[in-house]
Formats: sequence, structure tokens, C-alpha cells
Amino acid sequence: MKNKAIARLAVIAISALACATSAIAQQGPSDAEAAQVLKSARPLAENGSANAQYNMGVLYDEGYGVEQDYAQARDWYEKAAAQNYSKAEHNLGIMYQEGHGVPQDSAKAAEWFKRAAEHGEPAAQNNLAVLYVRGNGVRQDLAEAARWAAKAAEAGNGSAQKNLPQIMQNLPQSRIDGDNVNIRSKPSTRGRVLRQADRNTRVAVLDTRSEWAQVVFGDDYTVGWVADFLLAGSSAPMANDSAMANNDPAQASEAPPSGDESESALPQGVPETGPTRYIGGDVVNVRSGPSTGNGVKFQAKRNERVMVTGREKDWRRIRFDDGRTGWIAGFLLVE
Repeated sequence: MKNKAIARLAVIAISALACATSAIAQQGPSDAEAAQVLKSARPLAENGSANAQYNMGVLYDEGYGVEQDYAQARDWYEKAAAQNYSKAEHNLGIMYQEGHGVPQDSAKAAEWFKRAAEHGEPAAQNNLAVLYVRGNGVRQDLAEAARWAAKAAEAGNGSAQKNLPQIMQNLPQSRIDGDNVNIRSKPSTRGRVLRQADRNTRVAVLDTRSEWAQVVFGDDYTVGWVADFLLAGSSAPMANDSAMANNDPAQASEAPPSGDESESALPQGVPETGPTRYIGGDVVNVRSGPSTGNGVKFQAKRNERVMVTGREKDWRRIRFDDGRTGWIAGFLLVE
């Protein structure tokens, strides 16, 4: 898995120096071609070219035309990464994820994938999404996984295009309840319109803020905000046992469902006890009943501890340590 990912990225850079053919893209460069790349790249790399430094890293990483040497590969990748070269950052993430030349460290891998993802590297965006699904090196967060997978999918990453629907199935489901509904860049009518959505278009809900919901679309990978009164038919995540596609070497695993499907409302007369959870949003409305139609009693902040004492559909009745009680959308609670 890793060789394919690195080789695919390597060809992009090698072709700029050596005019690689489609055969190279499938099989890697021949020894003669690799030697030519090495001859061309080394002086450029030593003079500070990030692209050439990246190429040198690939040659040593894969053993193309040189003896495989992970330490040399890492050194060249780090030089290119110091110039924010996203493909080098991505391949450093691969090295830490696999433990090639460095101790295996998923947290370090996540750091490098995130740097590359923020610099626009689709493969890194997809790999970061996979880590968020699994909770490897980062706290498990399916909403954040969906955001990164959507970016990668929009950029044409095939693995992300396969992964995003699986992630969406494990998030709260809803549908657009209006005609030509504006989807905006932020939770405000001042937000830029990203697209318009037709009635009954299905979405997954990532977050809520005030009277807005952040949603992701499976048809064009848009992530944006919609007024929550324009959403209808909210439902719990659907069960899913499909494997996640990724560009890293770890084996695919099930995308874990969100929510607390085993919980049920407590019968009358039983003391209120239940699982401990934490608020999973920055500023979250706690309401008087299980609906956005109920009034906001107060607001809670991220990481406040609560006890879940009941449920109704996608909503949870919660009690805070100080005795306050109310209702909150279930996906806004984390373990």
C-alpha cells in the first residue's frame, strides 16, 4: 500500500525532471532512468530546490538507483518539508505510520499528514481522515474525518471518494426541506453561498451552531452551513461494515458508528444514572426538550462532563456535575 502511494506521488515529481513515461508511473523508474534523475536532482537539491529534495527522498525511500536508505530519505524529505512541500510532508507521515527508519508513531504521522493536508495534498487529506475514523494518533472524530475526506474527494482522490460515503453513514442523517436552499460558508446569512440544494437531498450533519447546522453532501463533496429549520427527517447513523480505503499501509478497518445506540430512556422511579460523556462542541445549546423547537436553557462548553440519563431519537437527556439538566443532540457528545 505504501509503495503505491509513494510511487504515485514520486512520478509527479520525477516526471518534471526526467519526463517519466506511463510505464514508470505503473512500475517505477528503470535503473537508468533513476540514475538520470539522481544526477539531475542532486545538485538542484543541494542548492535548495524543494522539488529536487523531494525527488532525492523518494529515490532513497524506494531504493531507485541507490541503496535503500530511510535515514537519507527522511533527511531529504525534511529539507523539502521545511519549505512546505506537501508531498514530502505526506511521505514523512507514511514513514512514521509504517515505522520506516523511525519508531512507529501514529501521532507523528498525524502531525505530518495534517501539515500536508493543510497545504492541499489530497492523499494526506484522505489519510488524515482515516486516522480520525480509527482514532489513531488523534482523538476519534467522524465529523472531522468527513471534512478532510470531502476535501480530498473534491480534489479527485479516489480513496476519499470511496471513504466519504462510509463516513457519512456513521453520522446523523438528514435531508434538505426546501427548494433551492442556500448552503453557506459560515453559519450566517452573510456567509458566501457555496451551492444550492434541492428538496430531499440527503446530507450528513457534522456540527450545529446556534440555529445552523454544518452538513456534508455526498454528490459533490460540499461541506457548508444551512439554517436548521431547512433540515428535516433527522435520523441516527446507519450501521456500516464496509472497509475504509486509504493511502497508508495499515489494514482497512470498520468505520465505527457514532452515537450511543445501546442506551435507552430510564424507566420512572429509577435513579438517574448513565454513561459519562463530554461536550464535543465549542459552544453548544442545551435545550428544554428533544428538539430545536424547544427553548435554549443555557449553553455548554467543550469538554464539560455530563451524565446521559435518557434519550429520544437523536437527542440525549443529560445532567451536569452541578445538577443542571437539559437535552442535547447526541452527536455533540463524545466519550
